[in-house]
Formats: sequence, structure tokens, C-alpha cells
Amino acid sequence: MHKTKVPGTDAKMQYPVLYLAMILSTLFETVHAHYGYVQILCHSSISQQTVELTYSVNFNKFEYLRYNSTEEKVVGYTEFGEKWAEDYNKNKIILAQGDLLMQHCRLFKVLIASFAEKTVKPEVIIRSDKEAKGNEKAVLICSAYDFYPKPIRLTWMRDDKVMAADVTSTEELANGDWFYQIHSHLEYFPKPGEKISCVVEHASSHKPMIYHWDPSMPESERSKIILGAVGLLMGVVIAAGGLIYYKRKHTGFYRLPACLLPVQTVNDTELQ
Repeated sequence: MHKTKVPGTDAKMQYPVLYLAMILSTLFETVHAHYGYVQILCHSSISQQTVELTYSVNFNKFEYLRYNSTEEKVVGYTEFGEKWAEDYNKNKIILAQGDLLMQHCRLFKVLIASFAEKTVKPEVIIRSDKEAKGNEKAVLICSAYDFYPKPIRLTWMRDDKVMAADVTSTEELANGDWFYQIHSHLEYFPKPGEKISCVVEHASSHKPMIYHWDPSMPESERSKIILGAVGLLMGVVIAAGGLIYYKRKHTGFYRLPACLLPVQTVNDTELQ
């Protein structure tokens, strides 16, 4: 029989799986090519501080019986399961095993609760996805990345008023590493001097986090200016180099290095 030890206790856990498997084996002796299994579940509510253990015996797609730690009894769902339940309740077999399994459930609840208390603040970015042209509205995207836990709320505000129309949001998308991301889109016609903000409400902050959109220079225009400045600088450098080359070529003046200048020797007569 498999035995495990719960950290922090001296009690040894003995699972009833082997006992129930022996019972299931009696069914396999008479009925072949069918599937039976025992399901053990721990139900924990962190908000209500409750733990419940249930395990059931299933065979041939039917649930024969189920034990519930809250009611502390076994209930049968078939004629054969009712006979099992009567025997289990009379001899207190599952009740004794259930108390031992509950210790595992309580330990599991502590681990889940400790993880649930951790929060990670989202990284929020507002960017322009589309500029307004004629009758077409501009589109802003507010994105929140790498946050935990999952519940989060994104809203848009325009001049300190909540915008409900022309707003669409994705659901919380799992990154695959316990963190999540979400994206909210706002369609609008820009107005001079307005203030647009993305408000993020999450468990990682005790108050709403407000991020303002800076419409002074759209991202596309900023990229164009940077590329233009780089091109202008390269043009100035090339033009200056060409001008220097042109001047030297037409004046005929070249300054030779000192090592290439002729050396004049002086003899003894000239010294006298």
C-alpha cells in the first residue's frame, strides 16, 4: 500500500485507492472490455475558507457511489452502489480514509491561498493604431501586459468623462506563464485640446491606474521626423566632404606629410 507523509505532521496517509481497486476488480472478473476509475477531488473556497473532499467510484460510464466530506456519508446511485454505500456507512471505512485525505486537501488549500495573495502590476501602453481621415475615425489601443491575477478592467475617459460608445475589448488572454494580457480599442474623432485616458483597475493597485494619451505627435509622424533628420545629417556630411575635395583639386595645393619633404644636406665648407 502506498504511503506518503504530509509536511508538518506525523500522520501517515493511506489512500483508499487500492481498496476500491480491489472492489472494481470483482466487476472486471464478470464484465470485460469496460472502463472503471476512482475520482478523488478537493474543493476549496478561499473566500469562504472551506475545504470539501469528494471521491466517487465510476464504472461503465455510470457513477456507482460518491463520498462527500461535508455530509460525511456515502451515497449510492445504482442498485449495486446502494449496497456498497450501506456497507461503507455501516463500517465507517471511507469515513476513516476520508479524514486522512482531508489533510491533503487542507495542505493544498494553503498552497493555493498563498499563491492567490500574490499580485503583479500590469505594464500598460497606449498607442495609435489608425489616424482619422475624412469620415474615418482614429483608433487608439490600450494594452495591459504581464499582470496577475486574471480579473482586470480597462475603461476609456475623454475630458474626465467615461466613454462607453465605440469601445471594444478583448478578454484576458493567457500568456502561458501564469500571466495575462488584454487590449482595448477606442474609435473617436480627435478634437484640439482634449484629454484622453485609459483607466486600469486591477488587484495589484489599491486605486485605479490612469494613463494619458499624448496626441501632440502621432507615432507615424515621429518616425517620419526621425528618418528625415538622419537623412539630412548624412546629406550634410556628404556635401561637406565633396566641397573639400573640390577646393583642393582646383587650387593645386596639397600639403605633403613631413616624411615626404626633401632633406637638404650641409657640407663642411658651407659651415665655414
